[in-house]
Amino acid sequence: MELLENDLIEGSSGRFGKRLIYSQRGRKTVITRRSSRKRDPNSIRQQVVRETFAEGIIYARGVIADPELKSLYQAKVKDNQTAFNLAVSDFCKAPQITRVHVFDYTGQIGDKIIVRAVDDFKVVSVELKITDSADSLIEEGTAVLSPNGADWIYLATATNPVLAGTKILVSAADLPGNVTTQEVLL
Repeated sequence: MELLENDLIEGSSGRFGKRLIYSQRGRKTVITRRSSRKRDPNSIRQQVVRETFAEGIIYARGVIADPELKSLYQAKVKDNQTAFNLAVSDFCKAPQITRVHVFDYTGQIGDKIIVRAVDDFKVVSVELKITDSADSLIEEGTAVLSPNGADWIYLATATNPVLAGTKILVSAADLPGNVTTQEVLL
């Protein structure tokens, strides 16, 4: 619950009684109920989430300490958000590969493979690795960001005489180093 123009608690934070917590979100004071802690041991999934969040905090501290990175994150903050919060969120979410367009790939030099990779902050690189049906490497390389800012374009640099069984492994990485991979079988 957001408080509107209350001079008594504006800018304050802390606990009121046993149930209410006052905190700051951007420039607003909000009240939340205190969470009830469970006495049960943590599940494996909870432990993984906590470890990821702790690593995200470490990453965010590094972002805030680096003026260049901080300004990148600060430029994308929204209402009631800070660069620190955005950096933690970015660390906790890997990029997604939403489309791999291979219809223009015929195994010839210069053929296009278009990859759509998205992230909550920024995808910094997309790598492709093309192997034949026996898993022998045909080629690998880095895709280039297209002018639309969402698609990555890879131009083939080697010929592939037999398309059947060809595997294209796509990897997308974001700023914190999260990597997502997807394999396409031709």
